[in-house]
Amino acid sequence: MTRRDGDGNAGSDPPEPAFWGQLFAGLPAPVIVADGPGGSSTSQSETLIRRRKTWVDRLFAGEESYASSPDKIVVLQNGVEIEDVPIDPLGSWTVVGRHPRAHIQLEAYKLGLFHAAFHKRDGRFYLRAIDLECGTLLDRKKIKVGVPIPLRDGSLVDIPGFQLRVRLANSPATAREEIVEAEELAEIPSSFCVPPPSSPVQTNLIEDRAAIALWSGGVTSLRVADIIEETADAKTFRLVGEKPLLFSYRPGQFVTLLLTIDGEYIERSYSISSSPSRPHVLELTVKRVPGGRVSNWLCDRIMLGERLTIKGPAGKFSCFDCPASKMLFIGAGSGITPMMSMSRWIVDTTTDVDVKFLVSFKSPADIIFRKELELLSARHACFGVAVTLTSAWPGRSESWTGLTGRFDKSMIHALAPDLDQRHVFLCGPEPFAAEVRRILQELGFDQAKLHSESFGSSRVAGGGKRVPKPLALSEPRHRVHFIKSDRTVETDETVTLLELAEAHGIEMDYACRTGSCAECEVSFSGTLSEKPEFEKDRRRKENGIAFACCSVALSDLEVEA
Repeated sequence: MTRRDGDGNAGSDPPEPAFWGQLFAGLPAPVIVADGPGGSSTSQSETLIRRRKTWVDRLFAGEESYASSPDKIVVLQNGVEIEDVPIDPLGSWTVVGRHPRAHIQLEAYKLGLFHAAFHKRDGRFYLRAIDLECGTLLDRKKIKVGVPIPLRDGSLVDIPGFQLRVRLANSPATAREEIVEAEELAEIPSSFCVPPPSSPVQTNLIEDRAAIALWSGGVTSLRVADIIEETADAKTFRLVGEKPLLFSYRPGQFVTLLLTIDGEYIERSYSISSSPSRPHVLELTVKRVPGGRVSNWLCDRIMLGERLTIKGPAGKFSCFDCPASKMLFIGAGSGITPMMSMSRWIVDTTTDVDVKFLVSFKSPADIIFRKELELLSARHACFGVAVTLTSAWPGRSESWTGLTGRFDKSMIHALAPDLDQRHVFLCGPEPFAAEVRRILQELGFDQAKLHSESFGSSRVAGGGKRVPKPLALSEPRHRVHFIKSDRTVETDETVTLLELAEAHGIEMDYACRTGSCAECEVSFSGTLSEKPEFEKDRRRKENGIAFACCSVALSDLEVEA
């Protein structure tokens, strides 16, 4: 069996892919033609671009009509003419597709690199379909790939995203009768009109940023978008809004999870480990605690796609309130989380602050954010990290060349010899924090420049059921009048105002029970005592403001609650 190639020459019938591969491999590069006598040389494609105008463009440009180029292809998109291309300058082949070498280069979803070709032979024009996936329609009939179909004036070619109207000055009236047998379609297939799939990269988060909601406080429901295994017993839960949501908070603050576990309503507070410089996500890093009901439940039960309800943010432990250009972060275990939030903020925003970070873990396997700490230290001159390991680890399978042993004075001298110029941020288990305070005091460090967070990443915020509970009071006793509740009750000098309110069913906001969140701040009149670490803020107490969770009465009191 023989067939004729694109120029009408007889030959053997090659496989269809090979035939078209040879054809397009042989397409000449754009021919260099002159704009006119004495004009500069431009490529054929550049010339065509200038000539691809609609008749309206040519009319207002004062150009001649189609008399000089009667044969053309008019390109339509959504039924509107967008350009027309004279066929004569293109030679015997006019190729349509997305490829840069196509004579009529168009861009649309599902349009082939070389989708279709118009062929001029013996004074007549033919259409060849090339693309195998979507194909080509001629006057609503799907034509076979590679078969030349004669065209007439007014023939309409459908390809994905576009229509091509053929304008021929002298086409035979019988051309339509020569079309191969094919069923005429009532409608254009949907594959020709399918919009490109939406990108998984959400450009709307940038382009429509002003329309995105901003969360800076209150209760909201978030979706777990990712879970990162930081260590064998610590996970980071990456949370996003149900709809695009921006998070605004101070680095170092915490949020409170509102949970229902086995039918019981429980609140637990966790430091935010992410930074507000990356506002589309909010991350909480949770470390398992032996016997810890909430931390183990979160690590064991929460899966991707689940919803968590939070309230906040809260807390005063933040570099935002510190005027120093030099800081020393000291942490242990999960106490690293609020300092990690501050560290990410400082490097993301190129804040002019010199940070030294000293953190303690048991073994190499217990180092939370290990790779990121190394990266921060390597890529930011203002950021230095030192890790000390406090325990021997089984098998010593991993070598360790860093610091070992518990926190001591020598470590501070090595990492921050200019300690007196720095503000210190401290977070970790209470025994660790107490030892650090003792060492800093021995070094003569100004305690006014010490900022501490008592419970690291997890705080007990109590449950939603605040049932009255009896108190065993000692002497001396005082009377406390809760003004809003109009209740007067007895207390001693050991029960905090928050515990007193809970014991008598009096509502009082709180989140951390450690004096870190300021949620339980109340106005008072009388004499009271706060925990030693809060006594330094004398101005607040002199103005009649106290934290109920860490204040006890030393006289009869009036409390605004």
